[in-house]
Amino acid sequence: MDGERIFVLADPVYLSQRDVRELQFAKASIATGWRLLLSSWGADVGDLAQVLLAGSFGSYLSPASAVRIGLVPRLPLARIVSAGNVAGEGAKMVLLSVQERAGASALLEEVEYVELSDRADFNDRFMAELAFPG
Repeated sequence: MDGERIFVLADPVYLSQRDVRELQFAKASIATGWRLLLSSWGADVGDLAQVLLAGSFGSYLSPASAVRIGLVPRLPLARIVSAGNVAGEGAKMVLLSVQERAGASALLEEVEYVELSDRADFNDRFMAELAFPG
């Protein structure tokens, strides 16, 4: 299509090389993030009690597919939960409830921001995560 190779799923739905590349970049970013966070905390995959898939991935990608492409660690599928639009739902809860708003404010004291992109090992790990598992 327009000089680009595509894979037709069902007319007019298709998958392009650009689509695959976008998925690779998103997958590599997320997988790099959780691997570096686990490493910085001295934890490993077995220490994860649950993985929540949120946003677009959470809505459209099954836990089995998320594991298959390497987006999330190999865990029992029951520990990987598709959570959907949790940001939107959380915003509604905070706007509509004084109690939820107080809870969100309290949570801010427990959350720690960790910058990963400036780590010396980020780019090497990111490049390694670009490939889909065989």
